[in-house]
Amino acid sequence: MKKRILRNSSVKNISRFVSLKTNSIHTVESDLEFDACFHFEFSPQIITFEAQPIGFEYFIEGKLHRYTPDFLVTYKDSYQSFYEIKPKHIAEKDEFKEKFRAQKEQALGGGKDLHVLTDDDIQIYPLLDNLRIIHRYACDERLNSIQRNILNLFKKYGELRIEQVVQYSSVHSSQLLPSLYDLIARQLLSIDMHQPIGWQSPIWSS
Repeated sequence: MKKRILRNSSVKNISRFVSLKTNSIHTVESDLEFDACFHFEFSPQIITFEAQPIGFEYFIEGKLHRYTPDFLVTYKDSYQSFYEIKPKHIAEKDEFKEKFRAQKEQALGGGKDLHVLTDDDIQIYPLLDNLRIIHRYACDERLNSIQRNILNLFKKYGELRIEQVVQYSSVHSSQLLPSLYDLIARQLLSIDMHQPIGWQSPIWSS
């Protein structure tokens, strides 16, 4: 099968996710797929991911069907899995389950797994909001002087609240916070992504 090319549509919500991890732009066709990209981008277990990978053919009741998964994800241990992104109310329908079983069987026969992710798996708050914040400030440029000074603070103190990082720095928070969030995106610093990010959020060296 050829790779499926998504084009702008009045029916589907085509979005483009900029990934530093893969050094590419991923075109997706729903808000839920777009949100899934944030999880793939910042999961330390995932080394790369691809939207709309080359699909495969499968059979149901003797009829041939074509299928393009939403994503192909490769993990650090070389395990690969296709992912289908669907709202929960669709994933729970018998018609979807029947197709998914046939698709999964064919994927496994080709050496890859297939999983379905729903809004319950993806739209987890405040985790998703935090991933969006980190992604907004992530960059692939060299560390700047502000970031080097921030890292020196953590070498000295080990763990600091965001409020303390600002207090101990000589630059305004409007300059410091983007640099701080980029360090978290690079996984040079860590924060509890399952808690809302605020002035009292503790941060520590990764």
